[in-house]
Amino acid sequence: MFSKYKNSPQGFQSTWKTEQSLATDGTQTEELTTEDSECQVVQQSEAGTQTDEEKVDLQTQTQYDVDSLAAFLHRITPKVIKELERQNRSQAFAGYALRQEEEEEEGGGVRLLHTLRCKLIQPEMVVTGLAWSSTGSVIGVGYGANQHDDWCDHSGTLAVWNINRSDFDANQPERVIEMSSCVLCLAFHPNNPAVFAVGTFNGEVLVYDLSHSEDVTPMVTVECGGGAVTTITWTDVGQAGTNNTTNTTTTTTTSLVATTSTGYVLVWAFSITKQQLTLKTGFLVRSEDVPRVGRGSLNERSGLGITAASFNCEDSLLFLLGGVGGRLFICNAASETRTGVEYGGVELRACVSSTLSSHAGKVLAAEFSPYHRNAVITAASDDQIRLYTILQANKPVCSVHSQEGLTCARWSPYRPVVVAVGKVTGQVTLLDLSSKSTGEPLLTLPPPERPAPISTLQFNHKNVKLLSVGDHLGRVQIWQLPTSAVSPLPNERAILQTLLTSATAGD
Repeated sequence: MFSKYKNSPQGFQSTWKTEQSLATDGTQTEELTTEDSECQVVQQSEAGTQTDEEKVDLQTQTQYDVDSLAAFLHRITPKVIKELERQNRSQAFAGYALRQEEEEEEGGGVRLLHTLRCKLIQPEMVVTGLAWSSTGSVIGVGYGANQHDDWCDHSGTLAVWNINRSDFDANQPERVIEMSSCVLCLAFHPNNPAVFAVGTFNGEVLVYDLSHSEDVTPMVTVECGGGAVTTITWTDVGQAGTNNTTNTTTTTTTSLVATTSTGYVLVWAFSITKQQLTLKTGFLVRSEDVPRVGRGSLNERSGLGITAASFNCEDSLLFLLGGVGGRLFICNAASETRTGVEYGGVELRACVSSTLSSHAGKVLAAEFSPYHRNAVITAASDDQIRLYTILQANKPVCSVHSQEGLTCARWSPYRPVVVAVGKVTGQVTLLDLSSKSTGEPLLTLPPPERPAPISTLQFNHKNVKLLSVGDHLGRVQIWQLPTSAVSPLPNERAILQTLLTSATAGD
C-alpha cells in the first residue's frame, strides 16, 4: 500500500534581487588664493601753543584813611551783629523747604526698600538690636526674647545682611550666628567694617570678625560681672585730664564700652592683632548717686541698673547714663572717687557728677546730640520725649507727651532738631523739636500690613536716606527717607542753640 519516495531539492533564482554594480569617481575644488594688504601713515605732525608770559604789575599800596575806616567799622559793626542775631532767631522760614518733584511722584519720597526676615529664629524672638557697618552696606540684627523672669535660657541669634550684594536675599541672611543667650545690643567697629561686638543677657561681650567667611566663633569673649549687658559702644574715651575745655591734655583711644544691669560701666581696650579685650578702667553707678529725695528703697549695696548710655560728641570724658526708675546721670570719666568695688583686677570708680530731672518710668533712650555738646534727648516709658541742656539740670528745655506708648528714640544724624521715635503701635515718626506744635510729627512712616510694637531703630550714617526699624515680629524694615527729612535747614544749628540758650536764660 505504501512505497518509498525520494525527494530531491530544487532551486531557482530570486526575481527581486539583482546584482549591484560599483563605480569610483572624484572631484576637486579650485586652488584658493589669499591676498594681504596693509597701510601705514608715514607722515606725522605736531602742534603746540603757549601763552606769552605777562609781567604782573603789582599795584602800589592803596592809600586810605585808617581813622575813617575804623570809625565806620565801629559805627556799623553793632548794627550788623544785631541783624545777624535777629536772623538766627527768626522763625519766618522755619520748616520751609523746596518741594522735590520726585518726592511728589513717589508719595512723599518715603519708600520701603527691604523687609528682612530670619527664618531660623524662634517664634517668640523680637529684634533687640540693630547696627550698620562703617561702610553703610552691612546691617547686623540681634534677636532675643522680649521678657525674662530671671536667668535667660533662650538661644539668641545674630543675623547679618549685605544689602548691596548682587545675590542679596531679604529672607536669607548672609551669616547667622547662634548665641547661648538672648542678644540685647550690638555695635560695629567705627573703622573696621568686618568687626562687631555683641552684648548678651547673661553678661557676655563677644567680638566677631566677618572677614573670616566660614568662621562663626567669636575672636574674643569676656564677662561683665553677671548682669545683662544693656548697651555696647565703640568710642574714644579720655584717659587723662579733667576736661577738654581746660588746658589739661587728654589722650583718647578707641575702646569698647559696655554697661550692665548691675550698674557697671566697663571700658575695654581692643587689640585685633592679639585678638583680646583688656579691661582698662571701670565705673559703678551706686544708689547713693541718686538724689536723696528720689532714692526711696534702693539697695545701697548694689549698683543701679543702666538702661541707656551715650558719649559726648566733643568731650571724650563726658557721658550720659539712663537708669531704672527714670533716672538720668551726667558722668565724668576723669573721676577718681573710689567705690571699694573691684572687678577683673580693676577698682571701679564713681562717675556720676550730676543728675537731670527724672522721668516717671523706665528710661528707654538717653542720647547726647551729635551737633551740640550740651543738648540731650531722652525718652521713657512715661511716654515723654524730653530735650535737656546739661547746663540746666532741674527741668527740660521742652517735653513732648505721646498719646501712644514709646519704645525707642534717636537723634537724627543729619537734622540737628529732629528726633526719630518708635511706638508700641508700630508707628515711627520724626519730630521737629523746634516746631511751635512740637507734638505734630514732621514725618510718619507708613505702617506695615501687620503692625507690631517697634523695638529699636537705627540711622545709616553713610547712606543718609536709610533708616532701619526692628519690631516684635522679628522683622527689620529698611526705609528710604525723603530729601526733606535728611536735609538740614540753613540755620538749624542756630535754632538748636537758641532753644538751649533761651532755656538757661529763663532761669
